[in-house]
Amino acid sequence: MIFSILKSLEVSRGKLKKNILLISIIIPTYNRKDSLSRSIKSVLDQTNEDWELIIIDDGSRDGTGEGLEPYLVDERVKYYYQPHQGVAVARNFGVEKSKGSYIVFLDSDDTFYPELIHFLQSCNISKYDLVCWEVLKIIDGKEELWKPRKLSRFYNNIQASFLAGSVGYKKSLFLKVGGYDPAMDFGENYELGFRISRENKLKIKIINKPLLKYNVDTGSRTSNSLDNRLKSGLHQYAKHKKEYEKHPKEKAQMAYIIGHVFEKKGEKDAALKYYKESWESGKSKLKALVKTIYLTIIK
Repeated sequence: MIFSILKSLEVSRGKLKKNILLISIIIPTYNRKDSLSRSIKSVLDQTNEDWELIIIDDGSRDGTGEGLEPYLVDERVKYYYQPHQGVAVARNFGVEKSKGSYIVFLDSDDTFYPELIHFLQSCNISKYDLVCWEVLKIIDGKEELWKPRKLSRFYNNIQASFLAGSVGYKKSLFLKVGGYDPAMDFGENYELGFRISRENKLKIKIINKPLLKYNVDTGSRTSNSLDNRLKSGLHQYAKHKKEYEKHPKEKAQMAYIIGHVFEKKGEKDAALKYYKESWESGKSKLKALVKTIYLTIIK
């Protein structure tokens, strides 16, 4: 009698387990051995165990691989090395290796709160294309609570966030839109978000609770270098040119950003071209007019 009851409970647990969605957490990393261990620990400390962790080493030269050996005794943790190709390629490679139906990306200097997986499973994420949550941003030591917000018409006015670590993607949707653009080294999350926002009848769940600690030391970041910002900005502007033409305000903003980076690089003729383009796009960007006049005078 007791044996049959225990057997019944075991079968019930097995059925319950099969109904729980495996979540794949993907950490791309490049020469971040010191901070990476904190990110990994924040996954290992999850109160719900239905996850896998995939670490993609994007050509690190600081002994990252050797430092990960103690974590690999957990069969849920997988490590892959690739020659240095950038964060977008690394994330796509992680998705390729994943087994979960849901994807969450985590940068190697950020950490999750222990309840992340619990909250995702509790809201039955299989019903949603995206699940977004609040973020505690720590920028140069200063804390700020950041919430998913209603985005512009450029993003079809959806309420979402696309910062890595603040959003979970249904894997089938991520693959459908083509994943990350390998040409993007800066702004790649929102470029992906733009393509996702074009999909019809998106089902989005917002969790009104901070579940990510986003750490930024502006003095040590390399992704926001002028070269990365310029290359990615020009690529995105050309790639989505037709959509920018439909949205003058967004076009003005993007052209202004490109002009600003050119000016920072000392390329004043190129900067003037994009400042003019920004101003001429609906006359909404007064700063672009000021910059246009200023650069024209000093030429």
